[in-house]
Amino acid sequence: MDLAEFVQQGWQDHVKDSPSVMGRLPEGVSLVAKANDLPSLAALIVHVAGEHMGLWDEGLALLARLESLPVFDSASAEGKAVLRSQAVLNHCKGNREATKRLLERARTGGEVPDASDRIRVLATASSALAQQKRTKDATAALEEALSLASYGPKKTDPAARALAVSGNNLACELEQKEALTDSEKDLMLRAAFAGRKFWEIAGSWTEVERAEYRLALSHLRAGKTALALEHARKCLEIVLANGSEPAEVFFANEALARALAASGDREGARSSREKAAAVVSSVADEDSRDYCKGELAKLDASLGSA
Repeated sequence: MDLAEFVQQGWQDHVKDSPSVMGRLPEGVSLVAKANDLPSLAALIVHVAGEHMGLWDEGLALLARLESLPVFDSASAEGKAVLRSQAVLNHCKGNREATKRLLERARTGGEVPDASDRIRVLATASSALAQQKRTKDATAALEEALSLASYGPKKTDPAARALAVSGNNLACELEQKEALTDSEKDLMLRAAFAGRKFWEIAGSWTEVERAEYRLALSHLRAGKTALALEHARKCLEIVLANGSEPAEVFFANEALARALAASGDREGARSSREKAAAVVSSVADEDSRDYCKGELAKLDASLGSA
């Protein structure tokens, strides 16, 4: 197994068994063969050790091993990715001085402002902190990142994509919690809006409509049905305006069905459900098609037809 396969397996396994993946991470360090291997393994370490398990020190120890490898060069883009990963875990740990020093070493430079590097660290830290139920700290990190982004990152600025990805992921994670506090609902919606705003800058129409999907489901989770309907309809409008790709049609109609059902429009919900079901067989990718089938079963259960 090479490093790419190791990382891919780790991402596949971590949701159901984070401790097992955490235990395997040292093996990944021994598989690093070139500088290009560093960012992907560092990202997995931060996600598993940080977001899922809150093991800041253990994650930092693994990242320190990456820094000690012969292929590590602090002046390279790959080396700076490791340093930013260390900054994320130090921020979550509360070690602001270490975070500051690491950010100074990790400066991208060129046309990318220093604020961009800090935004990337804060956006990732926000997701990790929220996963560890530190809602106040997660909100503070996200708000600081958004405030720093007032300079207006462009498409080529990595800060835009970082805010888009983290906003979407953070909202999705909070949606799936069994119970949400008011502050968690506020953070979920703030994150979903951030994802939508920055996918407009960093992504394609597909990411934008998926951000509208996220906003629809986040508003449903927050009990804001009218706004959920608004965003579900925007999601579908974007899909239909861009070629009606079957998988995207499915999810837009799935979101609309859920929002209509929540609003009391059972007939409209059933109609949107049928439109979603009608395109499942046209989804080209087998894994995506199977996923759509699973989501359709969940939708049917929620509509009372399972």
